Amino acid sequence: MGGCASTNIISWCSQHIKCNCSMNSEGLPMPGEGGNAKGLKHRIRPPLNDDEYLPGEIEKAVFLYDTPYNIIPSLFRQRIAWGHAIAITGQRPKGDENLDVFVAEGKDSFGFSTQFNNWTDLQIQRSYPRMIVRASLLWSYLPEVLTFLGVPESQWKYFPQKKQRFSSFDALQEHQKAGIKRIYGELHDAMGLQQDIHIIHPTSQN
Repeated sequence: MGGCASTNIISWCSQHIKCNCSMNSEGLPMPGEGGNAKGLKHRIRPPLNDDEYLPGEIEKAVFLYDTPYNIIPSLFRQRIAWGHAIAITGQRPKGDENLDVFVAEGKDSFGFSTQFNNWTDLQIQRSYPRMIVRASLLWSYLPEVLTFLGVPESQWKYFPQKKQRFSSFDALQEHQKAGIKRIYGELHDAMGLQQDIHIIHPTSQN
């Protein structure tokens, strides 16, 4: 989903396995959903293997997710919010890149709900398995994740150490918190019911 340290994780994994492009792709001016032509990390749905931007066949994928209550404040604090929205949806949200503008608009301009539903939907089948992982617990399930990806066990000890991450949601103004909850309350609750980690295996070839 982004905002989950995915850039650093992809960068490390690419040293050990053939991996998706690790460049920070927010804001590339490609039209259409998933505006990043050089990587796959922000795709709004699991890509097919005939995707025109694929550098090669996908063998497996990992989708990291976190509540928008954590992601949204971080994106605006880093001033990468609108670029992130473009990378997922291909569309620039209306107005200035400002949290108050976003909550006043009152809609999921980032496509997070659609993205999460697409990646976790058992009915959306692909020719490769995809692992769904709660980002805050990635380090708790590191052996499972790295085994799934095929990273040699001898390299696991070099995986980046977990950094203490603090949500800035509680520091927001009350109207900002209320606005984010109006937009993402349903998605936040759905994520709370999701398994911390599981694999969606293909049942057919696509």
